Amino acid sequence: MGGMIKYEWKKIWSNKLAQLSIIGCGLFLVFCVWSSIMQISATNEKGENFSGMSAVEVMKNTQQKIELTQAKVDEIVKQYLKYISDSSTNSESETYHYLSEEAYRTFYLPNKDLLSLITNVYREPGSGSSMKEVLEENVGKDFQEAQIKRDNTYIGLKKEQGRLTPSEANYWKEKTENLQEYQYGYHKSWSMILDTLTWSVLIMMIICIGIAPIFAGEYQSKCDSLILCMKYGKSKLVFAKTISGWLYATCVYWGITLIYSSVYMIFLGTRGADLPIQLKYPAMSVGYNLTMGEAVGIALLLGYFFTLGIMGITLFLSALLKNAYAVIIVAFLLTIIPTFLSPDTGGYVWSHVLSLLPSKIADFSFQSYTAYSIGNIVLNWPVMAILVNAIAAVLFSVLGFIIFRRHQVNK
Repeated sequence: MGGMIKYEWKKIWSNKLAQLSIIGCGLFLVFCVWSSIMQISATNEKGENFSGMSAVEVMKNTQQKIELTQAKVDEIVKQYLKYISDSSTNSESETYHYLSEEAYRTFYLPNKDLLSLITNVYREPGSGSSMKEVLEENVGKDFQEAQIKRDNTYIGLKKEQGRLTPSEANYWKEKTENLQEYQYGYHKSWSMILDTLTWSVLIMMIICIGIAPIFAGEYQSKCDSLILCMKYGKSKLVFAKTISGWLYATCVYWGITLIYSSVYMIFLGTRGADLPIQLKYPAMSVGYNLTMGEAVGIALLLGYFFTLGIMGITLFLSALLKNAYAVIIVAFLLTIIPTFLSPDTGGYVWSHVLSLLPSKIADFSFQSYTAYSIGNIVLNWPVMAILVNAIAAVLFSVLGFIIFRRHQVNK
């Protein structure tokens, strides 16, 4: 059995198109990693602007880890209000948040994410109030209570819009009321890895190219007659082909994702793994009680199961269709078309079904409140997506196995 799997494994990797697709994908992602790092910008406390790795060093120095206790939040809010009340540091410019240009560069820009996080906890969902108005109205108010109120209001709006059922709304309200105390600090590498979830769609496509010929290639080469007439042709050999497809998808996905994730951590550092995921979305309500490191782990695992989902579909198509290129075209269409469909254009059922399709990994973020009710059980999007795509991967792989072994050969 091991020899059969090894043989099928070699067949997949000997495919020139599969080799070229992996090389092309690798070069493209190298460029993406380099480009994203070079586009990082930051301002130090002297108001000087930096980009690339210089900006990373500035961020590490200015974004020190702090606990956002009530006392610390009050201190930051009062510091901002002091600047806008002092004639030497204030202005009438809303663009500069009512700060002078110098105060804007030396105080606001180095602390932009922190000020945004605090302001958006106090700001009512949908409110167009400026930072000045929000902080003036809420100075001294309980920060944690404001966070719970803001999140519950947002959940209530989703419920009113029909995006959440009552049980799902209660599920998220319970989650938001038990969030850990907010912290702030440097977390750039983890944030940028979360931004790469769209790259999973590209990985899915090159995996489709690699495994499309597993069954369809035998039809094209007319070897299906020979294979299915062999002693183990309808059992162990077909099983070996299926297993090799799973191994290929697993190795390619984790190989690529772990390499580019490691590059980000090497260049940007690993600081911030213990910080809350809320820092990634400072302007939004986030109901997940996760650290940045945990969120990255879940996101990569989610991408893997989505990839297995499209892999299973490709194995099924490979057994069903007679041409590997036809398999690739259909698999590409099934991968690409859903990326253009928006969950917001339909109702509850539309959005919840669409969100589970493999390529919708590109739309996932932890600011989503999508959940699924099964009786009295409520599952959040990542858990439901993992379950559905794991089942789909197994189901379609089994169907592909059955279709190929039952294929009527020419005698």
